[in-house]
Amino acid sequence: MTLKLISSDNKIVEKNFEEFVDEVKPNSFFYFHKETSYKDLKDLIDKLEENEYAVYFREVKYALDEGSYMYELHII
Repeated sequence: MTLKLISSDNKIVEKNFEEFVDEVKPNSFFYFHKETSYKDLKDLIDKLEENEYAVYFREVKYALDEGSYMYELHII
């Protein structure tokens, strides 16, 4: 499963699911491109919670257009 993250310079970076889980650190924010599957993100949240992380997940809209959104993941 591939996750599409939005980097700090607004470029899309693709990461493997396992690679992402291994690199996670507490108190981190991650932004995912809208093309990332919602189901994949829910699976990621479940995996992080199994690893005893608290996770806050939401959809962020940045314009009035229906397609102008991204996903935010805050790992506590």
